[in-house]
Amino acid sequence: MSVSPENYRLHDLPPLVDLHCHLIPGVDDGAHDEAESLRMMQVALADGIGTIAATPHAHRCPANRVPEKVARLNEIAQENRLDLRIVPGIEVRYDPNLFSRFEAGEFLTLNDTRYMLLELYLSGSWPKRVMETIAELHEAGVWPVLAHAERYEDVQHDPAILLDVIAAGVPVQLNADSLAGRPERGAREAAEYLVSNRMAHLVASDAHNSRWRPPLLHAAFERVAELAGEEYARTMIANATAIVAGEPIALPRPDVVSRL
Repeated sequence: MSVSPENYRLHDLPPLVDLHCHLIPGVDDGAHDEAESLRMMQVALADGIGTIAATPHAHRCPANRVPEKVARLNEIAQENRLDLRIVPGIEVRYDPNLFSRFEAGEFLTLNDTRYMLLELYLSGSWPKRVMETIAELHEAGVWPVLAHAERYEDVQHDPAILLDVIAAGVPVQLNADSLAGRPERGAREAAEYLVSNRMAHLVASDAHNSRWRPPLLHAAFERVAELAGEEYARTMIANATAIVAGEPIALPRPDVVSRL
């Protein structure tokens, strides 16, 4: 579902925060050059986005390369008079040794806060040690944010698998494209279910360029408002602002869940 700007009902929004975006050029499967990064920033700004976390895949881009790349993106924004702030991050892929790798300095948090963007494998079984790993990270003062939960096969088959993760205080992020774009198979149904049952807490673009899964958020929040009410949509917007500032957020108690 897409919503044209003249039909928006969410008005007077603060500048939106996109916590998941492959904006850094030439490091992973995101923007291939600076020109594409600029186009992505222009698209984001036109949609009301004011802050973007540049989150390349950690297995494709070493963490120590991110700060200088982000500094260059901010230079590009300034050179083109874009009122847009780019902050550092990285998308960390789960493995059983995640905690030790974090301690070794392999990963960045979102804007140097306590929050870290964590993705699971898109296919295969749910990780057996994921709850232990979350507990280890929490003990170290790091709070994972679960990336694009609606894309995981196990979540699509049984959304209740997320209940333990949410109970542990892990915010669940959905891709905007899954709610208001061209989602992958099974992603729209799962995303809408998670929103309707108060099991999703953030929407981000996971943009890779200006055309395929572009950096757009507003239409997705419109869909959230349709499914769960305007207040819930505004809470999700506020959650992203809080996370990029390193502030705590409160996760609502999920509604009763059943299999899709």
